Amino acid sequence: MRRKGFEQRFGRAKGLMIFTLLLAQAITTRLAIPDEAYTPQVSAEVRAIVARVTNEGQPQALAELKPLADAGDESAIALIGEINLGGLFGQARNPAVGCRYVERLQSGRPDGLHNLANCYQFGWGRAKDLPRARALYRRAAEGGFRPSICAYGNMLIAGEGGPVDTAEGLRLCRYSALAGDPNAQTDYGGHLLTGVGGARDPVNARLMFEEAVQQKQRNAAFLLAQIYEKGDGIAADTGRAIKWYTKAHEWGRPDAAHQVALLYVRRGYSQKDGETFVSAQELLKAVEWFTISSQNHPDPAIRDRARELIDNLGVLLKAGQGDAG
Repeated sequence: MRRKGFEQRFGRAKGLMIFTLLLAQAITTRLAIPDEAYTPQVSAEVRAIVARVTNEGQPQALAELKPLADAGDESAIALIGEINLGGLFGQARNPAVGCRYVERLQSGRPDGLHNLANCYQFGWGRAKDLPRARALYRRAAEGGFRPSICAYGNMLIAGEGGPVDTAEGLRLCRYSALAGDPNAQTDYGGHLLTGVGGARDPVNARLMFEEAVQQKQRNAAFLLAQIYEKGDGIAADTGRAIKWYTKAHEWGRPDAAHQVALLYVRRGYSQKDGETFVSAQELLKAVEWFTISSQNHPDPAIRDRARELIDNLGVLLKAGQGDAG
């Protein structure tokens, strides 16, 4: 009896082990990317509302989406979700509300699956569930929703929600990047920059970021600015670094303002051979950007530091050490 009991327990354990291995294998199987990209279906009523908001600047027209959503118009439900998730049309972001809307989609449309994956990956209005997020990204990618391809690939690279598969993750992000997705271009460029799966390649990373900024990808602009600031794979260029940090801020990176200010300080204040060189014009620009940083930077410590630097620069400028330009 003892022998039989042991064999039964061992058999169950062996079966569970085999199931786990098969599950891991299934999760990391190469994704078959559809030839055609998914195009979300949008009702005529929703198209008309979007046209008014876009062309006439009538944010109150967004209220018209809710009755359509309540009547079951999935394109209205999806759009309300995206508005809240991304802060579209000048509306404040409310990810928890956005997630509640995308969860109402019953048709399994790939764009909805992608947004719901975001909700579970980042824990917006619910507990984080990385395995579920990973599975949802895969389903959306298999349905032809292009942004999901690299999103799923990133989870493979990071081992989030399942086994690590760096090679497959890089393949997927590279595919999406070459297909023109700006988020994938940014992510794949980041992998090249940090040397994921191989040696660092700052030159090709920069080329990826340069493609992404053509579509106003704010994180690509920020990373491109860092490359020019540090001279990573290319000659350092403070002017270009300022340009791309400024663009990153314009496109939605509030932390970029502080970087712009620091670069203006670098251009406006220097010491060499015991002699101090000061440009009032550059330092006044630094004060302007530190002021923005003191108000909008997401880190309270950086906001405090920006105020301190404004005071320090004010003392320097008041002392009359700056030249006329």
